[in-house]
Amino acid sequence: MKKIDILNNLNFGNSIAEYDKNIVNYYINTYSTMDLVNDRYDIIKGTKGSGKTAMLVTLYDNQSKYSQLDGKRLIKAIELKGDPDFKRAFNTVTINDNDIQKVIDAWKIYIINVIWKSYSDLFSDGSELGNYLQKEKLLSPKKTIIGTLLHALQYVKLKATNTFNPDGSTTQSVELSPNSSYAQSMNPSELLIDYNHIFSELDSLICNNKSCFWVMIDRLDDAFPDRTTESTLILKALFYAYKDICMYDGFKMKIFIRDDIFDEITSNGFTSLTHVASKTMQSLQWDRENIEQLIVERLLFNDAFKEYISGLHINTDCSSLTSTERNKIINILIKPQIDVGKKNPDSLGWIINHVKDGHNHFTPRDIISLLEKARAIQLNLLQENNISEIADDFFISSPAIRAAYSETSREKLVTQLYAEYPAYRTWIELFKNSKAEHNDSTLQQVLGKQWKSRTEKLVQIGFLEKKKNTYKIPFIYRVQLNISQGRAK
Repeated sequence: MKKIDILNNLNFGNSIAEYDKNIVNYYINTYSTMDLVNDRYDIIKGTKGSGKTAMLVTLYDNQSKYSQLDGKRLIKAIELKGDPDFKRAFNTVTINDNDIQKVIDAWKIYIINVIWKSYSDLFSDGSELGNYLQKEKLLSPKKTIIGTLLHALQYVKLKATNTFNPDGSTTQSVELSPNSSYAQSMNPSELLIDYNHIFSELDSLICNNKSCFWVMIDRLDDAFPDRTTESTLILKALFYAYKDICMYDGFKMKIFIRDDIFDEITSNGFTSLTHVASKTMQSLQWDRENIEQLIVERLLFNDAFKEYISGLHINTDCSSLTSTERNKIINILIKPQIDVGKKNPDSLGWIINHVKDGHNHFTPRDIISLLEKARAIQLNLLQENNISEIADDFFISSPAIRAAYSETSREKLVTQLYAEYPAYRTWIELFKNSKAEHNDSTLQQVLGKQWKSRTEKLVQIGFLEKKKNTYKIPFIYRVQLNISQGRAK
């Protein structure tokens, strides 16, 4: 097959994990993956595009590959595609600061329904608990995610008696309103719902059947994208609900969340935070070796490219490849250096430097996206110049990589920073047509009297990289803002 045809058919996979039907075939097991598989952590956090959803999808779809997951029942408690059901459900209610106890209860009712549905599908015992849940009208008549959550939200419109205790725990009960049709049909002694009893019974039933249920929740940034006080309250309530049930062995909540959202939830007052922090994984981070593996695994999943590499007498067994062999394959895909010179990095190093943010984080999503753009650009360049075959030793040239970087830079600024932090857009655009490196004096000139607080926020979101007394705008955000290398004066 001609090299141009190999490039034309080359598929890097979708940079969005939930839309990549082949993700389980070339997923890279990192230390973080194994920490989750070994049940060391319940909260998995990372930047956008760092691989949280890929981890969830792979474990769910490829559970049999992990012996540590034998006997566990993995439950996706949110839709991974389309408009998130959590968003649709919570959009039907109005929530204020005084409602956090009700929202905690709503999450608990939702979790009870999710666990009970899976349990009753697998096991026939537990009728006593099932009857109790039916009697208290805690079970949703609808089994869909949105139907179950709507049932929980409607239930807790009733008067809540949950209160925070001095030790940070909550009284696990709901009192029905005297005007409620539910309450009118019940005796006073029946008005209290004992959540501790319910969760303890669920735990005993599951453990007695030598099983464990993982309730997996993801896409919280899509469900609550506006970062309002209400959204923060809803998510904080989810983590309070988690805190109250995280000690059970029969079921676990596994929450995948963006690290900036997690920090926002927990930074402004969170009772008994240590309970949550002890089960929270360090933010997902990728190193060069992981990225090499990711690229090569995806390249060699393409039969034509794999055959071409084999024809060059290069090892194509991903499980036994050394770093040197992986880089040899990558340098067949792309020109070995973008900026030629002994002091300059190789092409992959160049790409990593140009996609990382102010925290030095680079994600699989950005790198896969850049390579896919470069592939398409290279094919267009060949077509524009009436070239019918690739004569170089590599498939993708430096101009194609540079052009792909420019597109990725614009995309990252608009679809991530501006979309996720609209309140900071005005500040960011003050840096247009300036230099990349700043100090306190130049930041004051750019950002005005409130430059210290604004600088702190821009460092937090990764737009600025702080190094001692200087600040640097990463390459990934420079193109759209026309920011050039050098020091501002």
